[in-house]
Amino acid sequence: MILALTPCPCLDRVLHLERPLRRGALHRVARVEALAGGKGLNLVRAVVRLGGEALAVAPLGGVWGEALLGLAREEGLPLRPLPGTGGRACHVLADPKGVTEVYEPCPPVPEGFLEAAARLAAEGGVRVLSGSLPKGLPPEALLEAFRPFAVDSLQAFPKALELGVDLVKPNRKELAALLPGPPLRAARALHRRYGVGVLASLGEAGALYAGPEGAFLARGPRREGNPVGSGDTLLGAFLLARERGEPLPKALAFAVAAAGANVGRGGGRVDREEVEALLKEVEVVEA
Repeated sequence: MILALTPCPCLDRVLHLERPLRRGALHRVARVEALAGGKGLNLVRAVVRLGGEALAVAPLGGVWGEALLGLAREEGLPLRPLPGTGGRACHVLADPKGVTEVYEPCPPVPEGFLEAAARLAAEGGVRVLSGSLPKGLPPEALLEAFRPFAVDSLQAFPKALELGVDLVKPNRKELAALLPGPPLRAARALHRRYGVGVLASLGEAGALYAGPEGAFLARGPRREGNPVGSGDTLLGAFLLARERGEPLPKALAFAVAAAGANVGRGGGRVDREEVEALLKEVEVVEA
């Protein structure tokens, strides 16, 4: 069981524009998609679609929180709500040339959130801390309460490394912020310094891993479309493959294929058959 705690879930609204986005101009929307989102929800959606068992846990409150919970239930997305102080919407403007994201701020920290995180930790499973943290929530306090296996949270990365979690999943920009330099060299250096595995998403360049099993680079097929949630899909697929006992190179290849399948759909909405087909195009090399 993969258990993903998402302190700042969001209702994702994807607005498909008829023409490229231009500042100051009127734009008409050809199509709207609404999705229960946030990094942990995207991760869980991908894992479930790939045949795994997973559960998202998130604080939900207010109108947006009710709407998000309704969308999750309608979809059949495993989501356990915690009492929340509000909700937020995240707007994705998709036009023929690319994607622009506009995120509302996280609601305040719900009362009793750390206690709820500690109760979740007692349930076991592969625990993942996913996404942004609300203002006023100390990363070290949440990490100590939840005791995650993997962390994908910009604010929590430094403390997660210091505390020695098993795995961190930055993207290329976040990895450079943790340690400047070429991605592979930075990931190796972080692992040597902290003993933490590093799984980094590199966008069109694929992904890399540096950890106890060695260092690997994976390159997959280049895809175009909505990439939102591809990093979450990468992490979810990687954890699922490792949970199933797959060796590191095969788990990384599976994760990159899943991330590629997400591009064009977004939000972790992968198709298992497409992932298996794309897997044949992924190349993994020991670095």
